[in-house]
Amino acid sequence: MTKKITQQHIADALQLSRNTVSKALNNEPGLKEDTRLRIIQHAIDMGYTKFPPGMLESITQLKHSRPEHAANMGNRLIALLTHSDYVGNHYWSPFLRGLNTSLKEAGYTVAMSIVDMEEENELRLPPLFSQQTPAGIITIGSFLRAYYERIEHTGIPALFIDTYADFTMNLLKTDTLLVNNQESVYRLTKSLLEQGCTDIGFVGDIGSCLSYWERWSGFQMALREFGVELDPGLNIVNTLPRHYYYEAELREALAAMKQYPQAFVCANDAIAVELMNIMREEGKRVPEDIILTGFDNIGELAYLHSSIPTVDVPKEELGLRAGEQLIWRIAHPERPKELIRLSVHLKDPKYTK
Repeated sequence: MTKKITQQHIADALQLSRNTVSKALNNEPGLKEDTRLRIIQHAIDMGYTKFPPGMLESITQLKHSRPEHAANMGNRLIALLTHSDYVGNHYWSPFLRGLNTSLKEAGYTVAMSIVDMEEENELRLPPLFSQQTPAGIITIGSFLRAYYERIEHTGIPALFIDTYADFTMNLLKTDTLLVNNQESVYRLTKSLLEQGCTDIGFVGDIGSCLSYWERWSGFQMALREFGVELDPGLNIVNTLPRHYYYEAELREALAAMKQYPQAFVCANDAIAVELMNIMREEGKRVPEDIILTGFDNIGELAYLHSSIPTVDVPKEELGLRAGEQLIWRIAHPERPKELIRLSVHLKDPKYTK
């Protein structure tokens, strides 16, 4: 027996009030036309039939009078914006697997677009946007604040995986997905302090994205709690928005230090790996001579030294959640924007609690 579709079913499916759905289906005033059209289209898709006389004909005319909207109703393309140095990255591969899984299940196709430095500096969208306006946008990696704002101005539903370093909730205009950065690094640093380490340095590009800034904040929070003064001479940090530490620059910064700290808390595993290789070349043992901690739990760090403390980010689940959120946002463009955080757990078999 065929299930009878009611207005409540439609309201539940769209996560709207029954009153809003009723207004749309009875052609009552008080709704935006985009919202009305979306509700009616969803009602038709679900098999709802109790429309007032002439409504379907008027909706058909509305669609024909707004061809750009009609095209978007059938648009199943998601643009994934990133930089070339993120392609093939150990961190992002499982994320993309999860993202593709959730979007594919919903009937969407992902098209990756590489944003080069010239496009970013000139605030130009990739060529894909001139060929077809996507139904949604996802960014991975860090971009300039002005480029995030450029994406926001398109009006296309979007999701930022991380964002610019000086972001605050008052600036939230697009859904943003993060992990538990500050608390995780706070706990890593606190554990080192509890073991008697008082000379601790932080290494990372704290100006490149919000995640690294939050990790830097978690590091400082632990020092303050233990009454340990922050020693600028023990830290290797940079506040520029598009700066990334590479081996040569790390070597230069280390050479300028009067002495190494007892431990380095690194903004990510990639920096921890670079430091570990440098320390080994200098004849220093990790962790006997110097302790390193990471963040992300990428395979390379585990291969080099399986017992280095790090933070395990559920990368594939992060991708799944990203796809779910963007699909929801496409269906609910008028709902308040959200800052979403995924939980992580410390992977610290030897040095941390």
